[in-house]
Amino acid sequence: MDQWNAGWVQSVSDIRAYGSATTDVTLRVRVRSAVGGDRTRVELSNRFGDAPLVVGALSLSVAGRSVSARFAGHTGTTIPAGRTQWTDPVALRLSRGSEVTVDLYLPAATAHTTGNFSRMPVEISQPGDHTGSPDFRPVPTPTIPAPDGSRLPVPLPFISGLEGFGPAPQALVVCLGDSITAGGWPEEVQELLADRLEVVMLNRGIAGNRLRSDPDASIASYGPSGLTRFEYDVLATAGASEVVIALGTNDLGLPGATAPLSDLPSAEQMIETYQSLADRAAAAGLRVTIATITPFWQAEGYDESREAIRQTVNDWIRSSAPHFVDFDQALRSTQDPRRLGPEYDSGDHLHPNSDGDERLAQAMAAHLAMRHGVSAG
Repeated sequence: MDQWNAGWVQSVSDIRAYGSATTDVTLRVRVRSAVGGDRTRVELSNRFGDAPLVVGALSLSVAGRSVSARFAGHTGTTIPAGRTQWTDPVALRLSRGSEVTVDLYLPAATAHTTGNFSRMPVEISQPGDHTGSPDFRPVPTPTIPAPDGSRLPVPLPFISGLEGFGPAPQALVVCLGDSITAGGWPEEVQELLADRLEVVMLNRGIAGNRLRSDPDASIASYGPSGLTRFEYDVLATAGASEVVIALGTNDLGLPGATAPLSDLPSAEQMIETYQSLADRAAAAGLRVTIATITPFWQAEGYDESREAIRQTVNDWIRSSAPHFVDFDQALRSTQDPRRLGPEYDSGDHLHPNSDGDERLAQAMAAHLAMRHGVSAG
C-alpha cells in the first residue's frame, strides 16, 4: 500500500544570529530523494521566524521536468511565525536516488531565521522569480562563521523536508544527532547497504545539539534539544520505522564553555532522558537504537569527571538500551580508550575525520544488516 515517506530532511534551528536576509530573489537547492513515488511534496518551516514568511512561488524539477507547486491551490502562501506548511502534492515522479531541484521565490524582504548548515549549498538568484528556470544565474554567496569557528556557506533556510508517495522502504531510519551525525555517516550507511537492504537513512543532525538542554540565545543555532525536537523531528517523520539516538557528547562538552556549567548533567539524568525517548519511540511503534558516546579526551574543557559520566552512560547503553551501536568502540584508541584513535581524529580530539565517519558508517551498517537479516558485506 502506497504512503507518504520522507525522502530528504534537514533539522532546522534558529539562525537569526547570522544575519542573512534577501529581497526579491529565488533560492535554489538540489537534494537527493532516498525514496521514490508518483507524487512528491515539500515542507517549508518558519519555526523560528519573527514575522510571517511570504512565499511567492515554489517549483520542483526532476530529470529536466519542472512543475510548479501549489499551497492549498494557490501559487504562493504566507506561513505564520512559528509554523510549518507543506505544499500540495505535486505530480512529479521520483525514483530512489533522484536529484530534486527545489526553487523557492521570496518576493519580500526576508530575514533568514530558520534553517541549518546544510551539506547542500544554496544558490541565490539575481532579482526576480526564477523558479523552474533552466537559465538560473546565481550571485556569489558569502561565507559566514560557523559555530565551530570554521567558515561555511550561508545556511539553507526554510526548506525542511521532501516526501514521496509510494511503497514503504524496508527500513526508514531517523538519525537524531549532533555535528558528528551532520557530518554524513547516515548517508554513507545508505550507500553501504544499497545492494542488500532498501534502507532510508534520514540525517537529523544539528551541530552543537544536545540531548537534554535547549540552547540560550547566544548559541541558538545549536538547535532545540533532542528531548524538545523528538516529536517533530522523529515521531512526525512520514514512514519512519526506526530511530537512532546519537546525542550526548555536547551535554558533557558544552557546559562551562559555550553553555552554563550548571547545564552539566549527571549520568542518571542522561540515562533518564534516553529511557524517556526510547519509551516514546516504542509507543509510536519505532525500533530504537542508542549510540554510545564517542571519546573526546583532550578536547577543550574535558576532564576526569566528565569522562566518568560518559563511561557510566555508555555502560548503561550497552546493557539496557533496546538496541545499541557501539560508536565508542568503533573510534576509541587501542592505547587509551578515553581518546579518539589518532587515525580517526580530525585534529580537535572531538570530531572524527573522513576515516572516522566511514568507521561509524560501517558500525551502523553492520548493526542494521544484523537486525534485518542480511549480510554485513
